[in-house]
Amino acid sequence: MSERGHHPGLDGVRGVAILLVLGQHAMTRTLIDGFLGVTVFFCLSGFLITTLLVRELDGGTIHLRAFYRRRVARLYPALVVVVGVTTVVLLLHRDHLRAGLFHRHHLGVGQVLAPAGAALTYTTSLFDWAGHPFATYDWFNYTWSLSVEEQFYLLWPFLLLWGYRRSPRVFAVFTLALVASTLALDLHLAVSQYVKYDPHEYFGSDTNALPILAGSLLAIALVNGWLTRALRRVALLAPAALVLLPVLAHHDDTYRPSWVIVAGTALTVVLLVGVVMQPRSPVGRLLATPPMRWLGERSYSIYLWNVMIRIVVISRLGHTHRADLVWIVIIVVLGEASFRFVERPLRARLSGRRPSADPPTFGPAAPQVSHAV
Repeated sequence: MSERGHHPGLDGVRGVAILLVLGQHAMTRTLIDGFLGVTVFFCLSGFLITTLLVRELDGGTIHLRAFYRRRVARLYPALVVVVGVTTVVLLLHRDHLRAGLFHRHHLGVGQVLAPAGAALTYTTSLFDWAGHPFATYDWFNYTWSLSVEEQFYLLWPFLLLWGYRRSPRVFAVFTLALVASTLALDLHLAVSQYVKYDPHEYFGSDTNALPILAGSLLAIALVNGWLTRALRRVALLAPAALVLLPVLAHHDDTYRPSWVIVAGTALTVVLLVGVVMQPRSPVGRLLATPPMRWLGERSYSIYLWNVMIRIVVISRLGHTHRADLVWIVIIVVLGEASFRFVERPLRARLSGRRPSADPPTFGPAAPQVSHAV
């Protein structure tokens, strides 16, 4: 851990998450459909942002205007670019969308603009939950995960201001109760229904709250130095967690996604504990290597671009290994360009900081432990 409180291995956790996402989006289906990578992102996001907010509270208060300004600066520039490009492509070529990947019939302007608007207002999860999942197939649907996160962070700072400042221990118990409630909900759905892409189970803000809340609870415990001995024991399981994440992704069940959320949350919490508590362990060192950090730094841009490029590449090359290779090359190049020329400079300008002072961030959506969002 550096003097400024940054764990380099956390960039590597982002890298793991985006690799899981890409494995599940690959044309040749390297991993099975599902969203384990998103679950990892959610848990890491809850951990990072709650750490920042709790440290602000320990220093006095949470500066809400600055917090939300940093969120906008962090997320919005790249999102606007990708949604804008996607909208233009759809409007110009909506009469030619075929091949089973897209709508077989004419795609109206409203069918393009409605999900685009939901993406830009972080309401895709609500749009899908209301009965419009895959309204334009996958073109905008990936933004459901961004909307779940931002809906959570509309409320979470206020809860921390209201409860944590009064009593950190009582608020930790309150957060634990929320974790237990969301865990019970996910377990109930996992055992009570067997359906693919149920809008509530798949996109619901409540059904996906477990990893964010679990990461938040872990942050509160670590910042306050609670359960240190127990967490050091948990850290020993980090290598197993790192191995089991891709195993789970390979065998996850799209008909019972709540199982994926529960298991993925548990494994991510263990991995985070290992990286933070034992940064010089083999897992910590592996995740802090330059390739993993590079991937983690650009994971948000890669996440945003991968779906649009995936659809285009499939339409040209089909579900082949060649398509996978072309897709990876394009999204890595676009991810680097977006990070270097859109995300980093605009984030610095909008948040009032110099580009050189702003460290890498992770997608979809969170900051470093030691830096503002």
